Amino acid sequence: MKKILSVILIFVAFQNNALAEPSDIIISNEWARPILVTGRPGGAYFTVENKGTEADRLVSVTSTISPRLEIHEHTMKDGVMKMSQVDYIEVGPGENVELKPGGYHIMIFDTATQYKEGDQIDLTLHFEKAGAITKTVNVTSTAPNSKN
Repeated sequence: MKKILSVILIFVAFQNNALAEPSDIIISNEWARPILVTGRPGGAYFTVENKGTEADRLVSVTSTISPRLEIHEHTMKDGVMKMSQVDYIEVGPGENVELKPGGYHIMIFDTATQYKEGDQIDLTLHFEKAGAITKTVNVTSTAPNSKN
């Protein structure tokens, strides 16, 4: 009886933790700016769409290109643009959040190699509920679908 009860409790706990399916979070328009000098910081950008019924949070980003990636945002205060690290980006149900130059973005520090236009890098986006989503990101000077 204890074994059956244990299995039922594990199943219920698993179901309660699975509030967001990986398919609820859609990543699109991903790109990164070239890093032409090894060790210089770079930036990565993308759009997060939450098709689920629960809010989720992007809490960290990792990559084989660098041991240190941070979530950052630009804010305007008293006419001065400032950049600062944030702990997470919340994406509400049915919402989109665009990471772009001048807004939320991913800073890539301490790169061991340079990467240039036409290269690809990997990013693994870690969400509080949806878990890890790995994307291959094209390196380009301009955003996809950019009018420039």
